[in-house]
Amino acid sequence: MKIQAAERDQVYAIIPVNVIKLSKERLSPLLSSGDRARLTVAMLNDVLRVVSRVRVISRVTVVSADRRVRRIARSYNANFIWEGKRRGLNKGVRLAILDSEGRGASAVVVIHADLPFANSQEISRFLSRCENHSVGLVPSRDGNGTNALFLKPPGILRPVFGTHSFQKHQSLAKQRNLAVKVVRSRTIGFDVDEPEDLRRLQRCRLRGETGKLLRTAKRRR
Repeated sequence: MKIQAAERDQVYAIIPVNVIKLSKERLSPLLSSGDRARLTVAMLNDVLRVVSRVRVISRVTVVSADRRVRRIARSYNANFIWEGKRRGLNKGVRLAILDSEGRGASAVVVIHADLPFANSQEISRFLSRCENHSVGLVPSRDGNGTNALFLKPPGILRPVFGTHSFQKHQSLAKQRNLAVKVVRSRTIGFDVDEPEDLRRLQRCRLRGETGKLLRTAKRRR
């Protein structure tokens, strides 16, 4: 009898979130601070919605230095970790990985909160293709960043999100002779950091909270 992945592994998802009022500062030429905060919250809601529908994910954890994120996380039955004083992305992720290990996770997948095109099917496909690997990566559209990171077991590799993180994660895995799976995805690979990303997003018809927000903003112009 074939054993399903959900029975074999306890996969926990980790979604790191910046302090809302400080998020997406590179979009300031196009958006006010209030609009950037609303966009951040909308994208977080959408990512939580799709991640919570992925069958093989046993638990979802949101980690942030912003206590206001707790209410959003709890509305999707997600665990919330307050990282205390703002530690930075990688320290926050490591905190959530340690928590996941303590709760019995056999693998974790770190998914960023600004992926408006991400969907449950693509995340499931990514996890399925990582099944026999220690490290799985979805690079950002420009091939620079890492938009999703799979680790089995959770502490097998130290996360190094930031500039050139896709290359850095591959290099670290190679140094440790770990089996790595790279999955390129147009949906998971699209994040919203630069003004051009937002312009492209505005030209698309999106569902969910992000789509509602963009349509409302367009009507107000």
